[in-house]
Amino acid sequence: MRFASPEWLWLLAALPGLVLVVWLGARGRRRALERFAGGHDRAPAFLREVNPHLRIVRALLLLVAAASGITALARPQWGTRLEPVTRKGVDVVLALDVSLSMAAQDVPPDRLSAAKHAATALVRKLGGDRLALVTFAGKATLECPLTLDGEAVGLFLEAADVDAVPAKGTSLREAARIAVLALGPSAGEGTERSRALVVLSDGEDHEGGLDDAIRVLKEARVSAYAIGYGTRGGAPIPSTADDRSPSGYKKDREGRLVTTRLEDGPLGQLTLATGGRYFDATAVETEVDEVAKAIAGMDAREYGTVLRARYEERFQLPLALAVAATLALTALPDRRGAAGIRNRNGRSTP
Repeated sequence: MRFASPEWLWLLAALPGLVLVVWLGARGRRRALERFAGGHDRAPAFLREVNPHLRIVRALLLLVAAASGITALARPQWGTRLEPVTRKGVDVVLALDVSLSMAAQDVPPDRLSAAKHAATALVRKLGGDRLALVTFAGKATLECPLTLDGEAVGLFLEAADVDAVPAKGTSLREAARIAVLALGPSAGEGTERSRALVVLSDGEDHEGGLDDAIRVLKEARVSAYAIGYGTRGGAPIPSTADDRSPSGYKKDREGRLVTTRLEDGPLGQLTLATGGRYFDATAVETEVDEVAKAIAGMDAREYGTVLRARYEERFQLPLALAVAATLALTALPDRRGAAGIRNRNGRSTP
């Protein structure tokens, strides 16, 4: 047996408090009766028609109703049956720029860390879609093929670093080419849009070939979305282990600091030509929500039908017990006779 909503079971810890409330209520009624009767010795005369055993039964019924109701809320389940489930979603490739310029710190803590955080948030929002991860610099590498396992994609994202791709530079053409290979062949001609590429980059494209990247994506019917990282004012690039500078930043042959800045032009062209959108990165990551919303509006495709074990709901049983206990509690009196206590004139009083 299992519970679909086990958090409700914590309410069972309040049952001892309910017992205490019932006991204090009975004690309070007894004291009020003693005050009304004029003393402890005279109180039994007013209790002759009250059945203490029925009062205990009523208290037990109250506890049974409460415990059964809480158990029903927790949705007990046992027994399984197989049912076919058709999976639908969008195929999405995340292309993460790991070039040296992504180590710049004009976006705190640095461009790459901000991009990885946004990509992780996007993976969580795209639950149900198939995801793949490509890292790129001068060349591109498929880190994780298409999968429904978002946690696996998250592990590869966490491991991504500026040393992940040895080829220097940045090539959007390579990112597009490997992304299309990861997505596989297109389903054919038509207007259906069920494949997307999300580029997280500062937009620098040292290798050129942007027109080729657009052509490859359009032929594969892939809509590109992009999030740009960095500032347009630019920032120096931290020096690497192979090029350690006394100032801590990369310098050219003339000894001048190498500055990198956000280049939104190539990213904007890529997304506009393929029917997607470009977004500047923000601290609150509203662009992640926008990308997820745009992908959610695309045409979902079927991934196939699988058999899934479904647990049978059994909350009806404790719910029926709670209703029965409540009805019994309402109908059961706590007096010995239905006529009540008769006074000296023969009239019944409640």
